[in-house]
Amino acid sequence: MHHFLKLVSVVTVWFWLPVLYGQSLNHNLLKKYSLADQKQGSISSNSISHMAKNEAKGDIWFGSGDGLNVTNDGGQNFRQISGLERVNKQGVYSLIARHDTILVSTAFRSTKSGNPTTGDGFFISTDNGASWIERKQPLDNPENTLIQYGDNQLKALPIIVPEQNVIYDLAIGPSSGMIWAATWSGGIRRSKDFGETWSPVVLPPTGKQTISPEEALDFVVEPQRGSAGHLVFLGFSVLLASDGALWVGTVDGLCKSINPSDEFPSWIKFNRGYSNISGNWVTLIKEQPSGNAIWAATWKAEGSDEYDALSYTLDNGKTWQTTLAGERIYDLSFDHQTIYATGVNGLFISHDGGNSWLHKVVITDKTNPRKQILAGSEFYATETDVVNFNTTRVWVGTEDGLAESTDEGTTWQVFRTEKATSSKKTYAYPNPFSPKIDRVVRLRYRLAEKGPVTIEIFDFAMTPVRTLIQQELRTQLPESEDSWDGKSDFGGNVTNGVYFYKIEQKNQDPIWGKILLLE
Repeated sequence: MHHFLKLVSVVTVWFWLPVLYGQSLNHNLLKKYSLADQKQGSISSNSISHMAKNEAKGDIWFGSGDGLNVTNDGGQNFRQISGLERVNKQGVYSLIARHDTILVSTAFRSTKSGNPTTGDGFFISTDNGASWIERKQPLDNPENTLIQYGDNQLKALPIIVPEQNVIYDLAIGPSSGMIWAATWSGGIRRSKDFGETWSPVVLPPTGKQTISPEEALDFVVEPQRGSAGHLVFLGFSVLLASDGALWVGTVDGLCKSINPSDEFPSWIKFNRGYSNISGNWVTLIKEQPSGNAIWAATWKAEGSDEYDALSYTLDNGKTWQTTLAGERIYDLSFDHQTIYATGVNGLFISHDGGNSWLHKVVITDKTNPRKQILAGSEFYATETDVVNFNTTRVWVGTEDGLAESTDEGTTWQVFRTEKATSSKKTYAYPNPFSPKIDRVVRLRYRLAEKGPVTIEIFDFAMTPVRTLIQQELRTQLPESEDSWDGKSDFGGNVTNGVYFYKIEQKNQDPIWGKILLLE
């Protein structure tokens, strides 16, 4: 997938559009991994882009291109929220759980020129997912050309279209009914009535580090478009910290308010020019419970001296440090001093507060060595939950499955979308299959008994193309699985077309299946 800022046109206004995990080309491809009639214990998608923890209930929520799943027993069983048709169809773009309140936003690729990502609002549940209320995407009225901030009436560009106006992050509180949303071209928004109405948040514009309602101010509240506007009004992340402070992430750094419930909150900005963060595009903000450090994924935006890394502060923003230089990190989770970071290049684990890191690019199931998260997979999301006094479970969501560990990442259980083969005895997924995008097609089959197995691939003319395995022992009963990368026995890529595979086991009739390969 692509992970860069991309300039596109929306009506007559130019905005910077982020192309991110689960929100770009691959978002539309996630549905290829959807398998109907999920058996109990199977998650509904192989690409997990978001996670959220309900501390009060012990639930872990998973967001993907195929909707929402939740488990409260360590993955023994997964429940899919099947009633949210739009979430299941369009996928999850942000996900937050706080006590019994769950928020999940959606978006889609518009058919307009450039196929811009288009905000489609969000759903809210206040009873831990038992029932849901739909909320529309925050938009302005065309006549909203002025914003009150203290004694100032500031000119503003009303955001009246949902294109490139997507809720990428949400936060709840601190006041009752208050919700904060990072909506990209719509900036940071605040609602005081659980999302029925919204107002744009005024932040320090370009060239200012602080802003307060007592100041005399004169600037236009609008996202950057060419030489006009300000990068700070492109909002991407938001966090309500345990001390009541609100942190928001923009393309001009982080902004912090210690009075977010006030009618006109004051703000201080931390960016490459005012502090030591690595980059001004802040795609993630998380709080480390042990010590209350604030961590941010700070990516390169526009400055020549900016770079991708994690930036963190141990003193509420007075000073900043960086780690994992050069890495684009998507998510963080914590277990006291242990930090888990997921990103473009896999999983990073630090047991000393970020001073040193272990790097994992392959995760293998502890009971089935052939069940792996593919090398080169992007790792999107992570969360931790307490098993008992001595044990914490860490979850990792990737583009190739979900993994869980209870020994700090030493061994893993891998969860993948699974459907029983039933009477067909075999199926291939994803199907159609694109080696460039999917990398492998998985061949799932039913074994009569443990023993050696041979799998061969043939083209449409039944010419042998690849001997995938030959007389290799398979002991997983009754279901087993192998994969093909779309290459021949000679290592070359095969051409588009229909391919057949044959699975042979001694004293059993061969099992045949079909694959459609489309590059």
